[in-house]
Amino acid sequence: MKTTISTIVVSLAIILLIVPFCILWFFAAYCDLQSNFLIPFLGILLVVLTWFVSLSIENKIFYKKSIISTLAAIFILIGVVFGEFHYKHTYLPSITVGQNEPYSYRYTPFEKSENLAHLDEEASLKFSKDDELPIVDGATALFPIYCSFVEAVYPESCDVKEVVKFNKTTDAYKELIAGNDDIIFAAQPSKEQLAMAQEAGLEFKMYPIGFEAFVFIVNAKNPVDNLSLQQIKDIYTGKITNWKELGGKNQSIRPFQRDTNSGSQTAFIKMMGKDMKLLPPETHQVSGMDGLVDVVSDYQNHSNAIGYSFRYYVENMEQNINIKILSLNGIKPTVENIRNKTYPITGNFYAITIKGKESENTKKFIDWILSEQGQEIVRKVGYISLDS
Repeated sequence: MKTTISTIVVSLAIILLIVPFCILWFFAAYCDLQSNFLIPFLGILLVVLTWFVSLSIENKIFYKKSIISTLAAIFILIGVVFGEFHYKHTYLPSITVGQNEPYSYRYTPFEKSENLAHLDEEASLKFSKDDELPIVDGATALFPIYCSFVEAVYPESCDVKEVVKFNKTTDAYKELIAGNDDIIFAAQPSKEQLAMAQEAGLEFKMYPIGFEAFVFIVNAKNPVDNLSLQQIKDIYTGKITNWKELGGKNQSIRPFQRDTNSGSQTAFIKMMGKDMKLLPPETHQVSGMDGLVDVVSDYQNHSNAIGYSFRYYVENMEQNINIKILSLNGIKPTVENIRNKTYPITGNFYAITIKGKESENTKKFIDWILSEQGQEIVRKVGYISLDS
């Protein structure tokens, strides 16, 4: 009787515990769920199996079968763990990571925000409530810039929601082309955005207003601190696929990209060069600058990731202790290295209008942005001004 019970119990253990466990684990991997919740279940399972082995040994007849079954179960579990690990580090569908708090709450003008820069004296240009105020919009990384400009020059009584938008790069360009914005603040347009303007019979007029660095980020625990530009290009063209090749851990590299026509994706394409055949972005694409920071900072166990952004955004707007900025060609993207252009990827950011469509107040506003006071705002926000 005891022998029969032991055999039945061990069989049930394999059927009712091991199989569901494997299914759950693969489901978690496929759906990109964190598998940490399965660890307690694994512990309970092994305890139960140990008890079954003990029960079988007490019967002194079928203990060998019971031990073989338990070892087989353990090997299956180990195989599933390694299979899940391999899956997590070789494939991930396109994802969107939600932003906890809209940036508009941090940077809205006239809300006594500590995140905006302020002049020590009155601005030399001051619009009144009766003036036709330019509608401004722009990239996420430049919210602090143009909102600080607005707070310095626009009347406090203005309807901020009517004149200040937070559409991010892709939609800001669309709104400018559609005539719904007067000025947008962004990196240079992509080929698609230039084509959209040309199709509408329009031309962008671009005013450089400061400098910024384009940076690459990895998980803080990644031992790699520096890459060459050629190594970056080899990663994103699939020539280098494992961090071990770069002095890191034996992990396959997960190179994330941003969504098409975003400011950072346009800067990335420019950096890579037009003749480079990139890895398909669809399997490693993240929507939103904050989303990219999240996946690199070990979101859903993707600690082998690499991504990119703008230096100011990473250091000031989306501070995350779980990521680090890489040096390129042995040079860190410090303010000084950006200013003297020794860091290899620096470039302008712009105030952009539609040529021939600027109102007088739009022209005045841009002239003021390029003035000493406007450039002081750029420096105080934390960017590198033109006169630096």
